[in-house]
Amino acid sequence: MSDQVSDTGIITKIDGNYATITIETTDSCKDCGIRFLCSPGSDKDKIITLENTIEAKVGDRVSISETSNILLKLSFLQYGLPLIGFLLGIIIATQINIKLQPIELYQFICGLLGLGLAGLISYLIIKKMAKKPSKFFTFKKI
Repeated sequence: MSDQVSDTGIITKIDGNYATITIETTDSCKDCGIRFLCSPGSDKDKIITLENTIEAKVGDRVSISETSNILLKLSFLQYGLPLIGFLLGIIIATQINIKLQPIELYQFICGLLGLGLAGLISYLIIKKMAKKPSKFFTFKKI
């Protein structure tokens, strides 16, 4: 569990128990491993919605911290799941008795199909995670 401040932002909207925080885009955003969880806002600012546990008000400046091992989870979704899909495609192609020659090409094509399907599943899962209020971060007033 990390308590490292990842960035600062300003609360732009309060909706019930949730606060919408606008984070100014910096050069480090393009290299950020969790950039998929921030929704792009106006002027390329990043927007994240978190539970308002500190009863912050609109206009408050806050620091955002990671509360879980989200980088590990996202890395698995981005790299591990597609790799598993690729390997499963090859294994399934090996189990099916099709007399295509060369068989390795057929297995490779099935592996690519598995990779594409798993990549699409990963993309949809991450996109769904980005639309929900984040449970992977917390914030404090500055």
